[in-house]
Amino acid sequence: MRKKSFILAAIASFLAFSSIPSYAAKPIDVLVIDSGSDFTHKELKAMANPNLAELNGKANVDDDKNGYADDVYGWNFVENNSTIVNLKDTPPDYDKVISVMRDINKMQQYGQMAFSRQEWMNFMMNYNNPAIKPWVSFCGGWAHGTHCTGIIASNNKNISFKAIRHIPTGKAPNKVVEDSFTRLKYKIAHRTKKTKMTMEELEGYFDQLGKENIAEIKPQADYIAKFNPRLVNCSFGTENANVVNYVRQNLAEWGMQNVPSEDIQKIANLFVKKAMFPRDKVFYGGLKNALIFIAAGNSRENMDNITTSPQSFPMDNKIVIAATNDNQRIADFSCYGKNSVDVAVPGVNIYATYPNQKMGYMSGTSMACPNALGMASLVLTENPDLTPVQLKKILMDTVDKKDWLKERVKSGGVINVDRAVYAAKLMKTGKSLTEAVKEAKDKVADKDVKKDHKVGCDLSDPVVKSIYFNNVY
Repeated sequence: MRKKSFILAAIASFLAFSSIPSYAAKPIDVLVIDSGSDFTHKELKAMANPNLAELNGKANVDDDKNGYADDVYGWNFVENNSTIVNLKDTPPDYDKVISVMRDINKMQQYGQMAFSRQEWMNFMMNYNNPAIKPWVSFCGGWAHGTHCTGIIASNNKNISFKAIRHIPTGKAPNKVVEDSFTRLKYKIAHRTKKTKMTMEELEGYFDQLGKENIAEIKPQADYIAKFNPRLVNCSFGTENANVVNYVRQNLAEWGMQNVPSEDIQKIANLFVKKAMFPRDKVFYGGLKNALIFIAAGNSRENMDNITTSPQSFPMDNKIVIAATNDNQRIADFSCYGKNSVDVAVPGVNIYATYPNQKMGYMSGTSMACPNALGMASLVLTENPDLTPVQLKKILMDTVDKKDWLKERVKSGGVINVDRAVYAAKLMKTGKSLTEAVKEAKDKVADKDVKKDHKVGCDLSDPVVKSIYFNNVY
């Protein structure tokens, strides 16, 4: 009898820890908030989660009575329609554009030395072609959401996607900042006092903008909350330099002169806290069951010293992602922060879906963010009962620690998905999170670090530097 029990226990142990993947009964619900996701793409269509009432309903009719007609896969809040990605916007000579973007990413990862002399000359000729270059920039926004979705899909097929078009460019939501400062100009133009603005008075105006931004974002917030996703990808955010620039432009109107840079940064931080954070509170407030993945940003800044939205907004169920090269060093463009950026993953030269049945490359923390989410989806697939906070802790506590990341990200390392999945398996057997992480660290080795000396660009070359930083997303 004891022998039989021993054999049964051994079999159970083998099944629990074998390399054969286990799957959640239900696909992991993922929401991509971006510039739109092309769910007609052959690599994404099977994982899209259609609204069946609208899919099988009548065109131009709100079949499910939710206020949004034909919202089969989500909604385009930029243009207020159901077309999340307009394939009529496909660039002319699309293949050439994608080819140029491939070479840009090759350069970003490996530098000019990865090209032969002739290859470099051909790349520069194509990159500077006035019929191509504007479309490269356009694709960085138009294809952005589809690319992020494809990165997630390449990690795990046990996913069910919804998407909304939240931003018009695929980069930072600069329009929200621009609109806020435009409204601020109007308010101050009607100000009766013509003396120097005090910080208290300026804070009052920022508070008013915050209330207006809440009203503007609430329809989107109500809409996405009904999806009740488990994972949310947010590859966007306010750019600190952009906010600082708007502050500088308005100082004279505020009666402020000779303001030190550190005080300008304080005003920019105050604007984000008062005008943008209330908006974030409403927008993300209905996503309690989700772990929200947020790109750290591409401005090379220490996030510990600045305030941006949504990266700096206090939420227990968010995780902020920095980008690395293949060699696990922080990418030259990536923001970082020992206290404000949680973990790092590869975000350079990432291959994934483009709209209209294409595949291509992009680089940026926007790519690192869905890369991390894709890894997290494997952990959640293994143990769907994990809470957002537990999932975040597993991802951060099972990283491959790197000396060069200790001062760059809070976890001090890069995600080790195999170790994180192993810890999730252990928790299903009744082990505590602390016990599971400890055993996973003992059983699963660090990933090998690429030691290719060619990784990285020579940014002392002004041409290379310009191409490098003008083409991150």
